[in-house]
Amino acid sequence: MGEMMPSMADPHEPPHPLDRAVVAARSGESTGFDTLYRRLAGPITAFARTRGAADPEGVCNETFLRAFRSIREFEGDGAAFRRWSFSICRNQLIDDHRRRQRRPDEVLAEPPVITQPSAEDAALEQLAGTDVGRILRELTDEQREVIVLRLVADLSLADTAEIVGRPVTAVKRLQARALKRLQSEILRQEVS
Repeated sequence: MGEMMPSMADPHEPPHPLDRAVVAARSGESTGFDTLYRRLAGPITAFARTRGAADPEGVCNETFLRAFRSIREFEGDGAAFRRWSFSICRNQLIDDHRRRQRRPDEVLAEPPVITQPSAEDAALEQLAGTDVGRILRELTDEQREVIVLRLVADLSLADTAEIVGRPVTAVKRLQARALKRLQSEILRQEVS
């Protein structure tokens, strides 16, 4: 798959918390898959939600299906798997957006199954309904994407740049503009 990225691990840095889970998943152990999903599903779902996905949980599930199907060929550590997962999600969101542009919304033949949201999903839903969610909507798509990858996904500037396909300097500028805009919006709310 063209989405795989090799890891450039620094031997002086401590191992990434997902390193063992990647090794276990690569060898087919269910605990590895479970750990990867539990640690990354929330941030990936939040990323999909902030990017306007119609079904953020579905996007997250499809992201993991794609990643787990190719895990044996994946080369890298936990940090590389994290970047790779967000890249898969982002590519999926881009493809979905293109599909929706080409065809009108489809009517569902069956009503969707309603499940009880997890505590994390409920907290994210509540956050999306607060001023934070409204403030994030004030950002451009590119600014919001960078902020969510940096703050929610906790990715570095270099990782974020790799995922969005921009130079690090461009990501820094987007982040600076977004933070400035967020700061002025928060100050404006405090005054009113």
